[in-house]
Parts: sequence; C-alpha cells; structure tokens
Amino acid sequence: MTSSSTLTAHNLARLLQATAPHAAAEGIGLDQIDGIRVEADGSHLYAIATDRYTAAIARARLLTAGEPSEPGAPFARTVHGHSIPTLRAWVDAHRGDAALNLTAEADHLVLTGPRGTLRIPAGSEEFFNWRKLVHTALADHPADGPCARWTSRLWERWQHAGREITTWHTGGTTPLLVLGADFIGLQAPHRPDPTQAQTTADALDAWKASLGPDTGQRLDLATVVPDPSPREYPTATTVPQMSENLLRQTLAVTAGLLDAPSEDAVAAYAWSAYRLLKALRQADPDLAAATVADLTDQLEDGAIGEWAWEAATDEGHDPQQWADARARPTTVASS
Repeated sequence: MTSSSTLTAHNLARLLQATAPHAAAEGIGLDQIDGIRVEADGSHLYAIATDRYTAAIARARLLTAGEPSEPGAPFARTVHGHSIPTLRAWVDAHRGDAALNLTAEADHLVLTGPRGTLRIPAGSEEFFNWRKLVHTALADHPADGPCARWTSRLWERWQHAGREITTWHTGGTTPLLVLGADFIGLQAPHRPDPTQAQTTADALDAWKASLGPDTGQRLDLATVVPDPSPREYPTATTVPQMSENLLRQTLAVTAGLLDAPSEDAVAAYAWSAYRLLKALRQADPDLAAATVADLTDQLEDGAIGEWAWEAATDEGHDPQQWADARARPTTVASS
C-alpha cells in the first residue's frame, strides 16, 4: 500500500482555504509551524495550521473503494509558507469534482490530477500534537455544557471594537457580550442546528475517530512550539520616548560610537519610519509630502548629526550628556 490518498479538488481547496490564515508567517523563527501540515489516516485528509495564537484543523473524507482510488497508508507532510500559493493555484485550476491524488515522498508531496502533476517540497519534520491540543480544549468545558451557534461573517464587525477585547457568554441563546475600550456590544447567537453538535460531548463524538483516545495529558496552544529566539528591538510606548530613542541612535551613528544600533535595531527603526510615514500620509497627505521634501533636503545636506543635535536640544534633551555617557570608559578594579 502506497502513502497516497485521493480526494476531490473542491475538498482540498476548502482545507487549504480554511487553514492558511492560521499558519505562522515565514522568517519569524517558527519554521516548525511555518505552513500547513497535511495528514492522511486512511479515511480522512487533514490540514492543520497554527501561529501559536490560533489553531485550525480541517478534514475531508477520502475517496474510497469503488471510486477513483483506494485510500493509501497514513502520511504526514508540512508544506511550508513559500509553497502554499503554488499549491493553492494548482488545486484551484481544477474542476471541483476532479479527483486529486496525493502521494508522500521523503521530502516532497506529489499531487496528480487531470491537469498534470505537481511535485512540491514538503517536510516530514515533527509537528505539534494537534490531537492532544483538541482533547485539552474539549476537556476544559463541561461535557454536557450547551454550545452556541454563531455566524462567522459577523465576527469581522468586532475588529474595530478595540485592539484587545473581552468577551463573556453564558451559553444557550444568550448574547455574546463584547467589551473594548469605551465600547460595549452584543451579538445574538443563531438558532441551534439539530444536525450539528450541541455539546462538547457531541463534538468529541463527531471527531473521536480522528482524535483517538484521550491520554489525559494537557497541551496548551501557547506552548505548542518554543518561543522564537528573542530579538533586541528598541521599544517605545509613547511618541516622546520613540523620538528620544531615534535621536540618541542617530547621534550614536554619526559620532562613530561603538554602541551604534545593531542590524535588528536598524531594521526596527526603518520599519518604524515606514509605519509613521504611512500614518502621516493617511492623516494629512500634504503634511507628509512637505515632511519628505524637507527630510530630503536635510539628508542631501549631509549634516545629519548637526540636525539631530539641534533637534534633541530643541526637545529639551542634553545630547552632550548622551555622548559623555556613551564615551565614558569602563572602570576595571585593580587587584
């Protein structure tokens, strides 16, 4: 029996669409969860993705005996972020009812369909235990506790309620309470669908064949993978603090001091400048254009250190004190 499975193009496209928004972004030190995990167990194909803040698991039943292919042996491969657009485009090029066969190789996933074959890089490295994660989440709720049914298209209406919101829901037909900064809102659940799970016990029953037995071990979403290696970005919580940071580092560079910004810090400042310019352009395009023109003149003048020194003085700082503190030699006690 080969490590291959067959399902319709519609179902594979649905799995990718449902999980792709939850995959960790490339380049942030979380290579283990960068992309979408594709797993087959002989009866279903699963797509799993997480960014440590959300997790999504979608499944589709494989085509079985009497249809284009027998289900193959179980396999698991991770299609990393840079390959996802290619995979989705290839699947979308097929009719929804087209049968697509997935075969797992050592470091590739091979897809075969009416429009040809796609051989895409896919790793077999260890992935987080999503089954244990789901068991933990279900165990945190009463088995007979009532579920509420929501329309997901309404969730986007809360994105401007605040950067962080607090929610409460007592279950059943009571509304969801949403609290933000100087904001409070309600969302009514939809009427229960008798064909869908009504309790967590029902949900576990619907997924028991996919999840397997509960070992009792806990796995929390925030700990599915280690934290990425920390980077020492310059931080500021207020406009004056960021202004001071920028002036300090500008003077450090122009003075040729040893503690000039690191590459990470330079990247952070460049990104900060972009975000601030974008916000200024949205708020006042004319002021943004005038500021860029003025900045260009100053950069062409070449005396950035003088401009920064003058700006620091105008804002009430003591740039000489900064320079003295940076240049002060370290004292070593004599033995």
